[in-house]
Amino acid sequence: MHKRVVLAHDGSTRDNVSGELHTKSGVVHSVLGTGQAILLNSGGVFRPMRLKALRGLPVIDPTAARKVGTVLDYQVDPAAGRLAALDINAVESGEAERVLAHRIRRVGRHAVILTGRAGAASNGAPDLNEHWLDSGSLVGLEVLGDDGNRIGRLMDAGFDQDTLDIDAYVLRATTWQRLTGRRGRIQPTTVHACSRELMLVSSGRLKEPAPASLDETTRGLDLPLKVEDRLAAPSLEPVADGQTAGVSS
Repeated sequence: MHKRVVLAHDGSTRDNVSGELHTKSGVVHSVLGTGQAILLNSGGVFRPMRLKALRGLPVIDPTAARKVGTVLDYQVDPAAGRLAALDINAVESGEAERVLAHRIRRVGRHAVILTGRAGAASNGAPDLNEHWLDSGSLVGLEVLGDDGNRIGRLMDAGFDQDTLDIDAYVLRATTWQRLTGRRGRIQPTTVHACSRELMLVSSGRLKEPAPASLDETTRGLDLPLKVEDRLAAPSLEPVADGQTAGVSS
């Protein structure tokens, strides 16, 4: 018997034959007759969706209940710390188009759901944006601390499927990290600056220099004046009573 899958507005799916559900909270492995469900995912802990999982996802127009394209690539805005856009292969034109984040209602595990108005709106061409990172520039991007120490290179990033905010950037694992199953992560709030060549993050080791005091900024250098720049010392001469006293040099 073929499995039948119903796509929900939030991008989740349900197998009508087995009753298995896939939601943003995890996988519902069984649905009880009373309407109660057991929410589980791998390991019992919810993990943010990875950027690499976006490729190949169908993009759905919910108003027409039809597929408008397939995700080709992503665009991340490191300054904002969120997914900025998706580049898709449009079904009707067969050409690449860019869907901006405000047109995306939610990214599910099995589909990207657009907003109601986004389905009828036209999308722009996927032009290069120097301030955004696509998969070609994000994967392998060097990460450097503001203390001058190299941290590593990016491999991927996790993001919130509802807000599209980046949860954390994932670093390439070292040999020891592969054995222990742990990977280094960069929080978006620590990103000091980023380009398509380098990501600079705050290490927390550098301290801002103390602001100069008013006396230090206004006080001049104590240097002796040249002879010709010096004022002549005044000479005092006695005068008769009732006359104006003058100063001669």
